[in-house]
Amino acid sequence: MQDAWSAIGVLLLFILSAVVFARFRNGGGGDERGLPRELIGAEVAFAEQTFRSARSRLVAKLDRAYRLDGGLKLVELKTRAADVVYMADVVEMSVQRLALQEATGEPVSMEAWVVVQSANTGKRRPHRVRLLGHEEVGGMAQRYRQIRLGTVVDPQPARSTAQCRKCAHCDRCAATFRDR
Repeated sequence: MQDAWSAIGVLLLFILSAVVFARFRNGGGGDERGLPRELIGAEVAFAEQTFRSARSRLVAKLDRAYRLDGGLKLVELKTRAADVVYMADVVEMSVQRLALQEATGEPVSMEAWVVVQSANTGKRRPHRVRLLGHEEVGGMAQRYRQIRLGTVVDPQPARSTAQCRKCAHCDRCAATFRDR
């Protein structure tokens, strides 16, 4: 009988060790891993939800919005080989901000966080970003609609040729930029 209890004890010790190892290997626990200090313990108001703004004709799916100090703060998680934040992240989150604010009526901060998770190590690092305003996002949305309709009068190349090549609307821009 004592051998059975010993076997159960060893099994429980093995399971506990496996759980501790898995948590350590993944860099700690939970959704708060990698968050900036100001958001630790804050209420998750929205997670993985899509918001639509009829007024601005925007649709955006956000990762997380945290309720803090009477408003909402956006957080976007990106897994990358390099610990960088791109302008595309700022644009994406700016659209999220407007769609969320217009859909819920709640104020959403112009300051947000991009948490970059290393594709190699799994470690996370938060980056504070300043979002674009309503006018800037509106101008970009208008330009996007013009590109889709093929009515762009003054096509401009992206900041990098790689961006132009990856663009789904490359064929709608001037031939000048297609062969870059």
